[in-house]
Amino acid sequence: MIAGLMFIISCSEDNTEQNVMEQEQRYFDIYMGANYPVAVPQPSGLYYVENTEGSGSMPNDSTWILVNHVAYTLPDERVYETYIESVAIDNRIQDTSALYGPYKIRNGLYNEGFTEGLTMMREGGEATFLFTSELGYGSKKTGNLTAYTSLKYEVQLLEILGDDIVAYEAGKIVAYTDTIPGVDTIYDAELDAIMYYVVDEHTDGPPVANDSTIQVAYKGYLIDGRVFDQSSGDNYYQFMVGDYDAEGGSAIKGWHLGLVKFKEGEKGRLIIPYPLAYGERGQTTSRNNVVIPPYETLVFDVEVISVVAEDDDEFPDPEV
Repeated sequence: MIAGLMFIISCSEDNTEQNVMEQEQRYFDIYMGANYPVAVPQPSGLYYVENTEGSGSMPNDSTWILVNHVAYTLPDERVYETYIESVAIDNRIQDTSALYGPYKIRNGLYNEGFTEGLTMMREGGEATFLFTSELGYGSKKTGNLTAYTSLKYEVQLLEILGDDIVAYEAGKIVAYTDTIPGVDTIYDAELDAIMYYVVDEHTDGPPVANDSTIQVAYKGYLIDGRVFDQSSGDNYYQFMVGDYDAEGGSAIKGWHLGLVKFKEGEKGRLIIPYPLAYGERGQTTSRNNVVIPPYETLVFDVEVISVVAEDDDEFPDPEV
């Protein structure tokens, strides 16, 4: 009896799942007929609509790329994801902690439909991908997407970064630092990584040293200029130099290595590669939106406000 009951329940669940999938397909077909009546699906079921033909190379299913995209649920065309800030604001999904602008990603990390669609594009092109949950997230609830949700992506393929993102970032940081007069290097043997720094305004203040506690005013941005974080007013960042915790709870390692080259009152810049910053994964917000892209080089404008040696117990009042 128990076995028979379990079989009936299983059949009922299978029928329910089949009904949901069939209903999704009906709604999807109606949407396509009304909005893309001449579109022809790929063998996989993906509908690929080219809006602007690109002229560059084509990515494969593991190429690193830079894109702009807007993702919709179908058939209601609700925008559920984008890194175009104006679109996020208009659709009331803005994450004020996120980094908006071109989105760096390795193809193949999203769903099958998105991956296949990108392999059909050329650099500089624009296209629309449409597909059912069979090429999307299927029966899984993903973020704010319900199960069996059909999807639509409007995509601009801005740049193909290549299959070797480490080499790409290394070339980018060298090209950037070559434009900075007086820049110098710091080598970290533990991670076999090189970072860069430059002191723009010198003082005769006490030097920053390991075990001293310092206050820093800063602005952090990517090489392309997009700001991801900065101090405001006299709300300085305070930490003990050399007290580095790889698991978090302290400044990134590049700050510990770079700021010992500064003195109190000095201003300058730190250029920090991903091993000494946020690593291969980068950093996301509580809503799982990107703050720091993966494998990203970071630039910080810094000013050392105060330096307190290990045996001192308080900061002096900052000069006005």
